[in-house]
Amino acid sequence: MKKIEVMGLQTIPEIKAGDELVRVIIDCARNEAVEICEKDVVVLTSKIVSKAMDLTVKLDDVKATPRAEKIGKKTGKDPRLIQLVWDAGQEIIVMLPLEGMIKEAIINASEDADEGERLRGRERLLCISADRAGRIYTSDGGVDGSNHEAGTLSFVPPEPDEVAEAIREEIKEITGSDVAVIIADTEMIPYGTMDFAIGCSGIAPRAKEFGRRDSFGRPKFGGMDLVANEMTSACALVFGQNNAKIPVAIVRGYEYEFDETASICRDVLPNADSGEVRSIVRQTLRATSYTRGFMQGILMRIASWFI
Repeated sequence: MKKIEVMGLQTIPEIKAGDELVRVIIDCARNEAVEICEKDVVVLTSKIVSKAMDLTVKLDDVKATPRAEKIGKKTGKDPRLIQLVWDAGQEIIVMLPLEGMIKEAIINASEDADEGERLRGRERLLCISADRAGRIYTSDGGVDGSNHEAGTLSFVPPEPDEVAEAIREEIKEITGSDVAVIIADTEMIPYGTMDFAIGCSGIAPRAKEFGRRDSFGRPKFGGMDLVANEMTSACALVFGQNNAKIPVAIVRGYEYEFDETASICRDVLPNADSGEVRSIVRQTLRATSYTRGFMQGILMRIASWFI
C-alpha cells in the first residue's frame, strides 16, 4: 500500500504581527505528536503568513485616487479595494460581473440562498489581477477580509517564494530537518474555489516527466503535473474556508527530490518582462481565429497584431 498523509495542525493560535510563526508551528506540531521530520512538506495559508508579517490594512484608512473613484462609480466596486489592488503592485486585467452561470453557481453553493444573494449583490463583480511575476489573482488581488476583525484586510506576501525559502531555512535551523515549504492561497475557478500554491521552496512545483513512457511503452503527452498545486489542494481539505482554524498542514510520505533552488516564479510562471505572456495571448488569438466565422476570425487576427 502506498500512503501519503495530510495532517492539519489544530492548535495554532491566532497569529499577530511580530509573532515567531515558525517557532509556533514547530511547537504546535510537537504538542500534537506530529514533530516535523526530514522530507516533510509544510503547507501554510497565505493569511497566517500575512498576519505574522503585518501585511494588514484598515479599510477606513485607505484613500482612493480619483481614478479608482471613477472606476468604482462605473462598476459599483468599492474604490478603496481597487486602490488596494494597485497599492499591492498589481495590474487589473478584467472586472468580472457575478451574473449568469457564476451567479447561479454562487447561490447553489450557499447554505442560505438569501444570504448568498446578499453577499453576491454586495460584491457585484470580481477584480482579476496579476502581479509583476505573472501570478493571477481572481479576487481583489488577494486583498482579503475573511478571518479578520471587521474592517481589517490583509495582502498576500509580495514575494511568496522568498518567504517560503526563509520559513524553510528557519525550520531547518531549529529542527535540523530539510523540508519543503508551500504557501497557499484560495482562488476562484469555474465554478467554485480551490487552493493554489503561490510560493514554494525545497520542492519542484512542476513534475518534469513530459514524454516519459507510459505502461505500454509509448511516450506520454503529459507528465507536467503541478505538484505544488496538487499538494496544496489536498491540504485545503483540512484547512477549510470558514472557521476550521487550521492554517498549517504537514504532508508526509510524498516522495520528492529536495531542491533548494525551486520556486513558483522561476519554474512555473511565464516571464512577464520577456514578452512571453503577450506572445501566448497573440498566438492563442490567431489559432482560435481559424475556428470562428469569417468576420470574427478576421477581427481576432487583427486584434493579435496590437498585442
